[in-house]
Amino acid sequence: MPDRAALITALMLDRPMCLPCIAAKALVSVQRAESALESIATALVLRRETGRCVACGATTAVYSVERPPA
Repeated sequence: MPDRAALITALMLDRPMCLPCIAAKALVSVQRAESALESIATALVLRRETGRCVACGATTAVYSVERPPA
């Protein structure tokens, strides 16, 4: 799971994506993607808001990770 969490984090850096697109791009189930998001949220600022997914274009709940300050 740590490798998938790292991949999911990279996918979402400054780019909001919906959960189904995150799962599809990470090649995991939606449930595993949700689990990875929970893990990511313990270490980084995970944002969930209504917005447009950069992958599919749907306006829905999207997730993104903010870059840590330099």
